[in-house]
Amino acid sequence: FLAVFVSLWIPAGARGDVRTVRTPNGGKVPDVVLDAKGVLHMTYGDRQSGNAYYVQSPDGGKTFTKAVQLNRRNDTVTVGMERGPRLALGKDGFLHVVWLGFYKAGGSIWHTRSTDGGKSFEPEQKLEDPAYGLDNAALATDAKGNVFVLWTGGFPGFTRDPESDIAAPIIMVRSTDNGKTFSKNELLKSDHPASGHACGCCRLEARIGGPDDANLYVAFRGGYKGIRDPWLLVGKKTENNFRCLSVHADQWKTGCPMQGMPFSVDSTGKVLFSWMSRDRAYWTMSDEGAKTFLAPIATPEKNAGGAKAKQAFPMAVSNAKKEILLMWTENGDARWAMYGADGSATGQHGVAGTKVGQDKPTAFAGTDGQFYIVW
Repeated sequence: FLAVFVSLWIPAGARGDVRTVRTPNGGKVPDVVLDAKGVLHMTYGDRQSGNAYYVQSPDGGKTFTKAVQLNRRNDTVTVGMERGPRLALGKDGFLHVVWLGFYKAGGSIWHTRSTDGGKSFEPEQKLEDPAYGLDNAALATDAKGNVFVLWTGGFPGFTRDPESDIAAPIIMVRSTDNGKTFSKNELLKSDHPASGHACGCCRLEARIGGPDDANLYVAFRGGYKGIRDPWLLVGKKTENNFRCLSVHADQWKTGCPMQGMPFSVDSTGKVLFSWMSRDRAYWTMSDEGAKTFLAPIATPEKNAGGAKAKQAFPMAVSNAKKEILLMWTENGDARWAMYGADGSATGQHGVAGTKVGQDKPTAFAGTDGQFYIVW
């Protein structure tokens, strides 16, 4: 059965269009993957102590299949703001999903997978062992059967730095058999103390990419010495030895902003990165190999949504033409702006949706070259 949702078209001028897709059933915090055949895969949640669902669309979000509930244990998924089920496509088309358990229902990090293209999902398995309190589940997969799940938490034996407010180390588990089994919990190791003191309540992001998909990339907001700057970890996926790269030294010393760092990486290791600092959205890109980043590129207007508006949940995506879309929320609206491959603003910007609320939208580039914003 198909639940039909009509997508909204928003003109973006001569260089393309921005299309809006509504999450089915009033869902929150959507996560999306577009496969090689152009099928849109989506997960979302329904409420704070709620459930996680999966749907797919063969036509760019105009229609969706009937939702499949992912969690067998009802009302155990944390949903809201930037927390929700995370989705990735693995070897042989297997679909992998992870989520943060609701703290009043046992918490932990949970994983499930579908081996039949999303028709059904296996019972969820708990990945946290032993129990120590955690947040911010991230997921990365490749076509060779590797699956990584990462989170932040109070790992046993970890000593907190009194100068690093609301900071926690990054923990990692890995699977080499396409999510059937996972390794023991281990602390992520890097060449900088920032990775051991990540923002404890800001969403992690992870991707496998670079030449031959040999590297694991992890983006996080810092918490070391209370500084909430953006960081990128790069390391071989077969090892636990990461290079910790400062994306930009914002020197923003504040409490937890609850804002993650979305990014993408291509086959050369070039990274497209976005983040929020001091209530303003930014994006940047690296060179090949992710050794250095360009100076931050800001949104066209600081307070388009009003004098006291705060920008949140930015996400930069690129299409086949190397055009770049920056999406963010401001004053409850989902806004966007277009940039050229060199980072120059095209002057095209607009509103993708009003009264979007306080939850994180997402965005992707379709096989048709158009940009899609999902909320």
